[in-house]
This record gives sequence, C-alpha cells and structure tokens, in this order.
Amino acid sequence: MEEYRKCEDLGYIFINELLEFANQRKQVEEIFHFVNVGFEYTFGATAIMFIYKKYNLEEKIEISRGVSLEYVKKFNENPPLSILKEIKSARGGLYIDFKKEHEKYSEYSFLFEHDNVAEFYGYELKTAYTDSYFVIMYSVPGFKNCGNEKTGVFDTIFSVLAYILNSNKCVQTMRDCSQIDYVSGLNNFKYFHEKLFQEMQKIANEKGILSLALISINQLNKLNSIFGHSAGDKNIGLIANIIKKHIRIFDIAARYGNKFIILFPGMDKNPVKDILRTIFSEVEANFKNENQDILSLNAGVSSFPADGNNERTVLDLAEGHRIDARRKSKWSIV
Repeated sequence: MEEYRKCEDLGYIFINELLEFANQRKQVEEIFHFVNVGFEYTFGATAIMFIYKKYNLEEKIEISRGVSLEYVKKFNENPPLSILKEIKSARGGLYIDFKKEHEKYSEYSFLFEHDNVAEFYGYELKTAYTDSYFVIMYSVPGFKNCGNEKTGVFDTIFSVLAYILNSNKCVQTMRDCSQIDYVSGLNNFKYFHEKLFQEMQKIANEKGILSLALISINQLNKLNSIFGHSAGDKNIGLIANIIKKHIRIFDIAARYGNKFIILFPGMDKNPVKDILRTIFSEVEANFKNENQDILSLNAGVSSFPADGNNERTVLDLAEGHRIDARRKSKWSIV
C-alpha cells in the first residue's frame, strides 16, 4: 500500500508538471517528448513510444525514446496488431507480464529480445489530430515506486494528456493563463522566478546543482531607433528560437527586456558555457546574414549552491559576470 501511495504522489506531481508544460503552448510533438522524458526519470520506464495510427490503415512508431533504430524498424515492418487490438478493447490500459505471456505473443518475438525488459503497458490515446495514438511503455520490473497498482495511475495520467490535446476550451484556458512572453515565445520572468525558487528548494533537499545563464542583447535600442521596433522584435524571436533549439526540453528559458535567462537543472557551469558558445555562434552567423551585426550578445553564468545559497545572490552574480563579459569584448561569456 505504501508503494501505491508513492506512485499516486509521483503521478500527481507528473500531471502538474505536464499541465505546466502544456501551459507554454507547446506543439503536440513537444508534449509527447516531455512525457517520454518524464516517464523515464519519474517512473523508471526503460522505453516509451507513441504509435501513430492513421485512419485504420497503418500503425507506425512516431515518437520514441530508449529504443534502438533497428527495433523501431522491426516494429514498423511488423506492427503487433493483436496487442494494439487488445489495448483498443481494454477499458483502461493494458498490462502484460512478458515472462508469463511470452507464448501468447510469440509472433512478435522481437518484443522480448531484451532480458532486462520485463513489463509492458499500453494505452490508447485518442486525439483530435489523428485517428489515435497508442502509448507503449517497456520497463524493468515494477515501474519504480509503483508496485502492482501502476495501471490506474498511468490511466489517469494519459487521460489527462488526452484531455489536454483534445479540449479546445482547455487549450484556450491554458493560453489565457500561460506565462509566455509573446515576442519571444519563451517564458516571462515571473514564471522563471517561480521555477527558479522551486528548483532551488528541490536541489537543497536532494543535494543537486543547477546553473543559471543571463544573456544580454547589446545595441538593441540603437537597432530599434534605426530600423524600428519590429526589427528588434524579429531579432528577439530569432535568438529565442536558437536558444530553444540548443537547450534541453526540461531547461527553462525566459525573456525580460533586452535579456534572456536560462535555468539548467543538474548542470555545472562549464557545460552550460559550451551550450552558450554554440548558441552565440549560430546567432552571430544569422546577424551577419541579415546585416544586423550591429547587435551582439554577452552572458554571465552562475551556479547553485556553489555561488550562493539563495536566488537573489545567484541572480546578482550572473548579472555581475554578464557585465564583466560585456566589458571584455563582444560575444564573451564569463
């Protein structure tokens, strides 16, 4: 019973995080990817995939994590239609113990090739965008912290996911309540500040780390005075898209004024600086192509808890490093 309560608690936390992520008006593929990553880290699933079924004509793996390309190829060449049919007819999710039911699904022997994979869970996720998706999850025994009562928790999570993807009212409500900066498409600073506080509390309890990068756009006001604010907004959007391209799905990026700020949970300063150099290189190339090289970027990086024991100290240090970088030269990172 204790394990079940733990699983329920994890499920409740996961649903809240999923709703927060959906609030950011993410694309369907991004939401699925978030679920992929979240299940691996939260429940210990070794592989999860979304199988796209279109108009009853074909089934293929659309998005997957933790499975090899060869495995995906085998799956797509010979979709396990009998399993998908069982998922479709199941009132909730379908749970299979591989060891007990190996013979029943012998025509799909490749499903059982990996000795460490012992369990299977499937759920039909109907959405307004397609005929349906089937969620397929493989795991080591037990689905971490979930005991034997996992299916009820997972059914609830995927029901919430289906609701998010289907309900126009829900989507509109999420947009109205979102914490998005409309120019960049990133989070605004209010949302970022709330997440920073939450992540610091989590890290203080779990003895982890996080890093924070503060990026400034230099000469943006001068560009606006010459070409107008639409040119400035265009470049803000360009930088934001490049940032989103190079950070992880669970990193948190926000914009306020002429600055961007990014939170990197679980990452030290040196790898963060490597990511920033990649971002800067691509942004600089785009500025030159668009004859906008009047602009440049600088960044300061700090970490918690190494550089301070509260959010204000860490933010102030990142700002100090950003100022030092700007004094040093264009495109510098400190």
